[in-house]
Amino acid sequence: MRVLEVFAEYVSWLRLNVPLAYENLAGPAHPSELAALEDAIGHELPAAVKAVLGMHNGQAVPSLGYYEHGVPAIPSLTFMSTTEIRTVWEFWDAISDDPSTIDLQEIGATYPAAKGLIKPLWTSPGWIPLWAHPQRSDYIGVDLDPGPAGTSGQIINFGRDEERHFRGAPNFTDLIEFLLEEVTSGHWPATVFVREGEDGEEEPTPWFGDHAKSFFNTLYDRYETRPRH
Repeated sequence: MRVLEVFAEYVSWLRLNVPLAYENLAGPAHPSELAALEDAIGHELPAAVKAVLGMHNGQAVPSLGYYEHGVPAIPSLTFMSTTEIRTVWEFWDAISDDPSTIDLQEIGATYPAAKGLIKPLWTSPGWIPLWAHPQRSDYIGVDLDPGPAGTSGQIINFGRDEERHFRGAPNFTDLIEFLLEEVTSGHWPATVFVREGEDGEEEPTPWFGDHAKSFFNTLYDRYETRPRH
């Protein structure tokens, strides 16, 4: 399977270039964990998504966690495990079913070139998070509830502050190919930034890429140059 070859190359790159991110990769998801996730969300995940989770079930330690910090396994983003995916999906599913939040769906929109590809909603039970912003409830994930001109399995942005949507990739394999292309280009080196620790002291924090950059923006830039890819 193509995605396994590409992701294995990405993992090898991590081992050599961002070793703390490599060390933070979790072990493989058991088939029962993948089956439980699909049962919970009521959708069959794309084979490529399951294949990658079957190699590494997200990352072992969350990034910028309150009690502990692990270097993100995806540039600037947390690589979510099956447990995290289910927990976040259930939270957003409850919001979408809550009558008091119906008006929030109206703030959902798409960028012009994504019109018809993605439903203009704030959230949908068919949007499955895969990578998360470490400090916000915002996600890159797979869209299993596309618009009339979209395709099931396309990759989109969504979340609390990502109410305007774009298509970052036509499918998960394409996303992983782009991820490998990005890191091997030298755009996302191992870095350190300074944050305030629990005792108020400055604390050097290992990171993946420039802390001021986000992979959300990188995917959006790709959307801008390849709006109908």
